[in-house]
Amino acid sequence: MEDYEKEFQGKKIEYEREYKGKNIIITGGLGFIGSNLAHRLVELSPNKIIIIDSLVEGLGGNLHNIESIKDKIEMYNFDIGDKEKMRELIERIDFVFNLAGSVSHSGSKENPVRDLELNLISHVHFLEVCREYMKKNPNAKLKILFAGTRDQYGKVKEEFLPVNEAQLVHHATDPQGINKHAAEFYHMLYRSFGIQAVSLRLTNTYGPRQQMTDAGRGVLNWFMKKALDGENIELWGGGKVLRDFNYVDDVVEAMLIAMASNKTDGEVYNLGSFVKKDGKYVDLCGNVLPIEEMAKIITELAETKSECIVKEYPEERKSLEPGHFCADITKIYKDLRWEPKISFIEGIKKTMDFYKKNKKDYW
Repeated sequence: MEDYEKEFQGKKIEYEREYKGKNIIITGGLGFIGSNLAHRLVELSPNKIIIIDSLVEGLGGNLHNIESIKDKIEMYNFDIGDKEKMRELIERIDFVFNLAGSVSHSGSKENPVRDLELNLISHVHFLEVCREYMKKNPNAKLKILFAGTRDQYGKVKEEFLPVNEAQLVHHATDPQGINKHAAEFYHMLYRSFGIQAVSLRLTNTYGPRQQMTDAGRGVLNWFMKKALDGENIELWGGGKVLRDFNYVDDVVEAMLIAMASNKTDGEVYNLGSFVKKDGKYVDLCGNVLPIEEMAKIITELAETKSECIVKEYPEERKSLEPGHFCADITKIYKDLRWEPKISFIEGIKKTMDFYKKNKKDYW
């Protein structure tokens, strides 16, 4: 164990050094994960951090997310599909963390064409700008990290859980998952034009700086809002389905390590908590649990009158339910020595403390 810790710490120092003096773009940078990433990057002394965010209502962008670091970043308000504006910014950029898009399951089903525009077409336009730049500057180095999602897998049969990166999609559950999957393929395709690319398929991410106005951007944070407000939490179908969760700081660290590593170009990695050791899967951080258990922990830590109430599954939501899901992260663990470090209970406490202090900016 001590040897492993020494090895990991060495890699950590190495990846942190990779950002010093670099020019970085974060698309969707005013959102939940993007803004947390920006806060962490500021600590690593890059030359420039550019945030691009369309601030479309309902997608989670919030100017307050970067209030304390606004003097250390450049902020632009437009869609990444705007090729003219993107051309002006892509010059001499080293890294692009591409976090733009929508994560709403129900929203993508209600308006699949809009989701297609947000989660696929705009990304292809953006990649075309990158291709043009590389054609004019063949010796340039440009790497993109794409934020994928577990929804790319759709509904997975239990015998294939925890799911690894080679799992084929047999039953898509919503347009968002389909479009995200296609966008990931496009990022890999554009490597033929000299662009480097890596994709992380994120599972249920939670933590500070997420808008709490509706459930469309994460059931866990929505449950926390209900509990902190003293309202009851509805467990559709009893909340028996299994999920894996990652605290946002762990996700940000995975992004930074994956972007900095020379071995990740062309690779796709799951985030989650299950690692295969000696032929058995181990939950490294206690982050794999049923929705019911997750909700009970939240109501207990909220210390309000909130309770868990079992409800019938709404008909309009049944088709969006993927069933049990948990991801196999053995690949990223072996390649990059990344693993989650924040336990579920610790992460919930950190998140609740943040929202108790900042309710007015996120409720």
